[in-house]
Amino acid sequence: MVYQSVIQMLEQSGLPFDVHAHAPVTSVDEAHQKVPHLTRNLLKTVVFRIKDGDWILAAVTGRHRIHYKKLADAMAVKRKALRSIAPEQVEPALGFEIGGVGPFPVRADIRVVFDESLLPLGKVFCGSGRNTRTIEMQIADLIALARGVVYPIVNDALIAGIP
Repeated sequence: MVYQSVIQMLEQSGLPFDVHAHAPVTSVDEAHQKVPHLTRNLLKTVVFRIKDGDWILAAVTGRHRIHYKKLADAMAVKRKALRSIAPEQVEPALGFEIGGVGPFPVRADIRVVFDESLLPLGKVFCGSGRNTRTIEMQIADLIALARGVVYPIVNDALIAGIP
Protein backbone atom coordinates (compact mmCIF):
# COMPACT_ATOMS: atom_id res chain seq x y z
CA MET A 1 0.00 0.00 0.00
CA VAL A 2 1.20 3.52 -0.82
CA TYR A 3 0.66 4.74 2.75
CA GLN A 4 3.25 2.25 4.04
CA SER A 5 5.70 3.37 1.34
CA VAL A 6 5.20 7.02 2.31
CA ILE A 7 5.73 6.31 6.01
CA GLN A 8 8.80 4.22 5.25
CA MET A 9 10.20 7.01 3.05
CA LEU A 10 9.60 9.54 5.84
CA GLU A 11 11.11 7.34 8.56
CA GLN A 12 14.19 6.53 6.50
CA SER A 13 14.76 10.21 5.72
CA GLY A 14 15.31 11.08 9.38
CA LEU A 15 13.36 14.30 8.81
CA PRO A 16 10.86 15.38 11.47
CA PHE A 17 7.20 14.77 10.64
CA ASP A 18 3.89 14.03 12.34
CA VAL A 19 0.99 11.87 11.23
CA HIS A 20 -2.52 13.03 12.14
CA ALA A 21 -5.37 10.49 12.14
CA HIS A 22 -8.85 11.79 11.32
CA ALA A 23 -12.22 11.00 9.74
CA PRO A 24 -12.07 10.29 5.98
CA VAL A 25 -11.91 13.37 3.74
CA THR A 26 -12.00 13.38 -0.05
CA SER A 27 -11.59 17.08 -0.90
CA VAL A 28 -10.16 20.31 0.42
CA ASP A 29 -13.69 21.60 1.15
CA GLU A 30 -14.49 18.46 3.14
CA ALA A 31 -11.23 18.83 5.07
CA HIS A 32 -12.22 22.39 6.03
CA GLN A 33 -15.52 21.03 7.37
CA LYS A 34 -14.28 17.89 9.16
CA VAL A 35 -10.70 18.68 10.22
CA PRO A 36 -10.24 22.46 10.11
CA HIS A 37 -7.23 22.26 12.45
CA LEU A 38 -5.35 20.40 9.68
CA THR A 39 -6.12 22.86 6.88
CA ARG A 40 -3.76 25.73 7.69
CA ASN A 41 -1.13 25.48 4.93
CA LEU A 42 -2.87 22.44 3.45
CA LEU A 43 -1.37 21.24 0.19
CA LYS A 44 -3.56 19.94 -2.58
CA THR A 45 -1.69 17.45 -4.76
CA VAL A 46 -3.09 17.05 -8.27
CA VAL A 47 -2.15 14.10 -10.48
CA PHE A 48 -1.14 14.44 -14.13
CA ARG A 49 0.55 12.18 -16.62
CA ILE A 50 2.90 12.99 -19.43
CA LYS A 51 1.54 11.24 -22.52
CA ASP A 52 3.00 7.72 -22.56
CA GLY A 53 5.42 8.75 -19.81
CA ASP A 54 5.94 9.77 -16.21
CA TRP A 55 3.33 10.67 -13.65
CA ILE A 56 3.34 14.15 -12.11
CA LEU A 57 2.26 15.08 -8.60
CA ALA A 58 1.71 18.86 -8.54
CA ALA A 59 1.42 20.48 -5.11
CA VAL A 60 -0.33 23.83 -4.57
CA THR A 61 -2.36 25.38 -1.78
CA GLY A 62 -5.99 24.31 -1.70
CA ARG A 63 -7.31 27.58 -3.13
CA HIS A 64 -5.13 27.60 -6.24
CA ARG A 65 -5.69 26.14 -9.69
CA ILE A 66 -2.84 24.79 -11.77
CA HIS A 67 -1.86 26.57 -14.99
CA TYR A 68 -1.27 23.75 -17.47
CA LYS A 69 1.24 25.66 -19.62
CA LYS A 70 3.30 26.60 -16.55
CA LEU A 71 3.21 22.99 -15.36
CA ALA A 72 4.34 21.81 -18.80
CA ASP A 73 7.20 24.31 -18.67
CA ALA A 74 8.21 23.06 -15.20
CA MET A 75 8.33 19.51 -16.55
CA ALA A 76 10.06 20.56 -19.81
CA VAL A 77 7.30 19.09 -21.99
CA LYS A 78 4.79 20.52 -24.44
CA ARG A 79 1.39 21.48 -23.02
CA LYS A 80 -0.30 18.93 -25.30
CA ALA A 81 1.70 16.14 -23.62
CA LEU A 82 0.01 16.75 -20.22
CA ARG A 83 -2.99 14.65 -19.27
CA SER A 84 -5.06 15.41 -16.18
CA ILE A 85 -6.10 12.30 -14.29
CA ALA A 86 -9.62 11.87 -12.93
CA PRO A 87 -9.71 11.30 -9.16
CA GLU A 88 -11.25 7.84 -9.53
CA GLN A 89 -8.31 6.77 -11.72
CA VAL A 90 -5.62 7.75 -9.21
CA GLU A 91 -5.97 4.90 -6.73
CA PRO A 92 -5.92 2.08 -9.32
CA ALA A 93 -2.97 3.69 -11.11
CA LEU A 94 -0.83 4.94 -8.19
CA GLY A 95 -2.36 3.61 -4.97
CA PHE A 96 -3.27 6.96 -3.39
CA GLU A 97 -6.83 7.11 -2.02
CA ILE A 98 -9.05 9.99 -3.17
CA GLY A 99 -8.37 12.73 -0.64
CA GLY A 100 -5.06 11.16 0.37
CA VAL A 101 -2.78 12.13 -2.51
CA GLY A 102 0.48 13.62 -1.31
CA PRO A 103 3.63 14.84 -3.05
CA PHE A 104 5.60 11.65 -2.50
CA PRO A 105 7.43 9.92 -5.38
CA VAL A 106 6.68 6.36 -4.31
CA ARG A 107 7.74 5.01 -7.71
CA ALA A 108 10.55 5.80 -10.13
CA ASP A 109 8.08 7.09 -12.76
CA ILE A 110 6.65 9.82 -10.50
CA ARG A 111 7.93 13.40 -10.67
CA VAL A 112 6.93 16.02 -8.11
CA VAL A 113 6.55 19.77 -8.60
CA PHE A 114 5.76 22.35 -5.93
CA ASP A 115 4.41 25.80 -6.65
CA GLU A 116 6.93 28.45 -5.62
CA SER A 117 4.31 30.18 -3.43
CA LEU A 118 4.67 27.29 -0.96
CA LEU A 119 8.27 28.13 -0.01
CA PRO A 120 7.56 30.64 2.79
CA LEU A 121 4.86 28.51 4.48
CA GLY A 122 7.01 26.69 7.04
CA LYS A 123 5.00 23.71 8.27
CA VAL A 124 2.50 22.26 5.82
CA PHE A 125 -0.08 19.49 5.82
CA CYS A 126 -0.40 17.02 2.96
CA GLY A 127 -1.83 13.67 1.96
CA SER A 128 -0.21 10.43 3.06
CA GLY A 129 -1.74 7.91 0.69
CA ARG A 130 -4.76 7.41 2.96
CA ASN A 131 -7.64 9.83 3.28
CA THR A 132 -7.69 9.24 7.04
CA ARG A 133 -4.08 10.30 7.69
CA THR A 134 -2.42 13.67 7.09
CA ILE A 135 1.32 14.36 7.19
CA GLU A 136 2.67 17.52 8.84
CA MET A 137 6.22 18.65 8.12
CA GLN A 138 8.39 21.56 7.03
CA ILE A 139 7.90 22.48 3.37
CA ALA A 140 11.67 22.64 2.76
CA ASP A 141 12.05 19.09 4.13
CA LEU A 142 9.14 17.86 2.02
CA ILE A 143 10.60 19.37 -1.16
CA ALA A 144 14.01 17.82 -0.41
CA LEU A 145 12.49 14.41 0.37
CA ALA A 146 10.39 14.44 -2.81
CA ARG A 147 13.33 15.65 -4.89
CA GLY A 148 10.77 18.13 -6.13
CA VAL A 149 11.02 20.87 -8.69
CA VAL A 150 9.94 24.31 -7.45
CA TYR A 151 8.30 26.40 -10.17
CA PRO A 152 5.45 28.93 -10.54
CA ILE A 153 2.64 26.57 -11.64
CA VAL A 154 -0.52 28.30 -10.43
CA ASN A 155 -2.92 30.31 -12.52
CA ASP A 156 -2.93 33.61 -10.62
CA ALA A 157 -6.11 34.72 -12.39
CA LEU A 158 -8.06 31.64 -11.32
CA ILE A 159 -7.97 31.21 -7.58
CA ALA A 160 -10.72 28.77 -6.66
CA GLY A 161 -13.81 30.49 -5.38
CA ILE A 162 -12.55 33.97 -6.24
CA PRO A 163 -13.66 35.57 -9.53
